Amino acid sequence: MKITVIGGKGKVANYLLRLLVREGHEVTAVSRGKTSYYLDAPEFEEVREVKLDRTAPDFNGKIASLGNDVIVDMICFRADDMLKLIDLVKKDVSHYVACGSLWYHGPSLVVPLREDECRNPEGEYGIQKLAMSDALHRLWAEERFPGTIVHPGHIVAPRHEIINPQGNTSRKVFEALRDGRKVILPNFGLETLHHVHAKDVAGVIDAAIRVGEPAFGEDFHAASSRAVTLRGYAEEVASWYGKEADLVFLPFPEFAAAVSEREAAQTLEHISRSPAASLEKVNRVLGYYPVSSYEAIRENLESVGLL
Repeated sequence: MKITVIGGKGKVANYLLRLLVREGHEVTAVSRGKTSYYLDAPEFEEVREVKLDRTAPDFNGKIASLGNDVIVDMICFRADDMLKLIDLVKKDVSHYVACGSLWYHGPSLVVPLREDECRNPEGEYGIQKLAMSDALHRLWAEERFPGTIVHPGHIVAPRHEIINPQGNTSRKVFEALRDGRKVILPNFGLETLHHVHAKDVAGVIDAAIRVGEPAFGEDFHAASSRAVTLRGYAEEVASWYGKEADLVFLPFPEFAAAVSEREAAQTLEHISRSPAASLEKVNRVLGYYPVSSYEAIRENLESVGLL
């Protein structure tokens, strides 16, 4: 098949392109051309690269002109943008796969969350990802348009920023755990994070393409095998350094005063949602089983010299 990946240089696309080439597809990677692949893989030599900026007025038309069987849209953030592209390609493509986010759920009220539960997002990002999901459900029900949306957790990839046990991206937390220094956590450290290796987001997308119709009109979580609590995460990482985590728990306002404004805002974004996604549907319909959060996190820390 001819498969176009929009956002073809991103964390997930690096793994997805390799998979698709290995499976014998004719693959096109669309990007602004401002970055290189961060993985070193011979498969990239077989990928056709097209430089396009999504903000360009003729973007959708140029995507439609590529002659796609399948479109994987990694960088669509608004439902109206998605629908404008679909209007141009829906008579030609056999599958359209969008990238969503676990934030389409909003705050968790039960855990683990199924795809159809707690669809009450807070913030424009999550609201738009839910709107994309609802639109693809509707298009399949009303027009039999073959769309799927995959909702990743906190994506982990080598040499990239990851969400730490405080719920922000500061590498200082990992350094403190390594050195046996105190680490402050908000509240009782029992809020959850749900990471996912970029290769597993790619794996879920690839599995959806391979199964075809059972994935049409559906959304799927792309997350690790289990969510982790802030406290459990900190204790696990400390153990990799042969240390016992020295943790201090503070009510969120006191925690926020003790870290940077940016770190506090990131932490609040994550712990206010505390995602913990069920993988039952991914396992049952797609036959895909992601790795653990800790396996993905260890690889990331090793890639930046912190393990």
